Amino acid sequence: MLVLSTVSKATIWGSDRLYAFGGDQTISNLGQLYTAAANQELTCTVLNGPFAGMSLWQVYRENRPLFGYDKYDEFPLLIGFVDAKENLSIQIHPGDDYARSKENKPFGKNESWLFLQAPEEGAIINGCKCSTLEEVHQRISENRWEDIIDRLPVKKNDYVYVQSGTLHALTAGSLVYEIQQSTDITYRFYDYDRTDASGNKRPLQLSKALEVISVDNRSCSVPCEKEKLQDHSYYTVEIKDVEGSLENSSGVFCVVTLLEGEMQLEDTTVKMGSSLILLPHEKISFAGRASVAVARPK
Repeated sequence: MLVLSTVSKATIWGSDRLYAFGGDQTISNLGQLYTAAANQELTCTVLNGPFAGMSLWQVYRENRPLFGYDKYDEFPLLIGFVDAKENLSIQIHPGDDYARSKENKPFGKNESWLFLQAPEEGAIINGCKCSTLEEVHQRISENRWEDIIDRLPVKKNDYVYVQSGTLHALTAGSLVYEIQQSTDITYRFYDYDRTDASGNKRPLQLSKALEVISVDNRSCSVPCEKEKLQDHSYYTVEIKDVEGSLENSSGVFCVVTLLEGEMQLEDTTVKMGSSLILLPHEKISFAGRASVAVARPK
């Protein structure tokens, strides 16, 4: 078992809601809290056992057989929480092939959100109103952004899977558990013409966004039922309540993230917002109870 540190990240659209999940309270606009990250740019630290003090990125690269997973050289998942006090920029992520050929990265980005709090207006940006790419270009040239972007209604405890190539964005009020492939390749499509304190608009990556957009892509929102496996091409996710013990019966590692409660282990306490990795066929005993998200790569 590997107990992981968290990594807090300030954003212009964050607030203080992630403090309750163990986020850094010296950051006033805390928008992202990473609980299982392991790449060169962003990594958690292992807090227990023989690897204590080492980055998860290093531990995985040097001990891959321990994890029971050899499909990729890099750690395949990136897990955390996102607090959107304001609307996030509308964006698109590439798939694996584009990421490898154009960005020299091992992964594109497919991701999922579990809504711990729903957006204020009851919907997120998801999908494209246009039926062809030519239509998208035409409406951009006419500055008709609202005639391009579509919306998806979501409620608290809804689960949404966002396939690469899908036009999407979290909207104001959203608080989510997020799992994605281990990358942060993001092409900003539109940012509501917002400006910074100096009057400058944030840069768009419109040309790349238009290369990877799939106008037919739509997500759906489904109630997140306990013990129901959400099964996708790159990972699975299951929400469950645990008390006293937890077992990984698979031959592949899993990431357990606490959404509520805490686990009191022999030498450490894992609190809400933190993650631990259960290695293949590992079983742990603990005091306490928790609601957890169990994620596993495929």
